[in-house]
Amino acid sequence: MILTDNETKVDLLNNEAIAAAIIKLLRDRPDQPVTVGVHGDWGAGKSSVLEMIEAGFEGEAKVLCLKFNGWRFQGFEDAKIALIEGIVTSLIEKRPALTKAGEAVKDVFAGSTGSR
Repeated sequence: MILTDNETKVDLLNNEAIAAAIIKLLRDRPDQPVTVGVHGDWGAGKSSVLEMIEAGFEGEAKVLCLKFNGWRFQGFEDAKIALIEGIVTSLIEKRPALTKAGEAVKDVFAGSTGSR
């Protein structure tokens, strides 16, 4: 069987237990900050684990999964600004009620980077 190198919500590499453990961790600590690192070799299923985690929270209004591709900003002088702008942009897209506040934050960052 040949597997494609695309992330999937379907567990083809037996990583569902990892995704389930992370989902449980996040549900058990909803009011506490949690940092999770997903490490593995190329093709090990890291992106699929993240997709399964997102699918595990699907339909839950209090949960918002945001994606940021750090590889796109490799070598970028200030990746922090790109990360924050990515978060704000995703929040605006997924939570339209936050648009006005998000635009104000984006304006602040646009002024500090000279671009929008």
